[in-house]
Amino acid sequence: MSGLTEALEFIFNWMMQNMPNHPAVMRQGLSRDVVESKIQELPFYLPEEIYELYQWRNGGVNPFLPHPDAWDLATFFWLEEAINQSKQWKGDFHLFPIFNVEDCGYFIVGTKYKSETAPIYCNDVPEDVVEQQKPLNPSLTIMMQNKAEEIENRVISAYDEYL
Repeated sequence: MSGLTEALEFIFNWMMQNMPNHPAVMRQGLSRDVVESKIQELPFYLPEEIYELYQWRNGGVNPFLPHPDAWDLATFFWLEEAINQSKQWKGDFHLFPIFNVEDCGYFIVGTKYKSETAPIYCNDVPEDVVEQQKPLNPSLTIMMQNKAEEIENRVISAYDEYL
């Protein structure tokens, strides 16, 4: 299991165990062939870790990525929804949305080259962040590993306080 899948499984399992009333309903993952057939209409490549994300789960019906202090951090777009939003984008670059928090989107910028990873940006005005700022995370894997570590550290801290 890769680092991305391990982190996603940790987050999902933590949520199921610690937030049993959380409304998230995750869709089943897709095969690589299905992902490839759906994204071939895009004018850019997705990095391998995005393939892995959609093989793990195909988005969620309700918000996912819980935060220990709140109900959710982000809505996870199902693949068709992300493709539709990407095709509607009229900017100077190829935006591919992954998550959304209120009005702020987490997205990658598609390229004409195949890659393993892509930087994750987050902003409600994508043009500003891509042109003027560094990405939020260098990759989706690192972003999810950081989230899993944050949750794990919270759990350890709470346990230490209990002792």
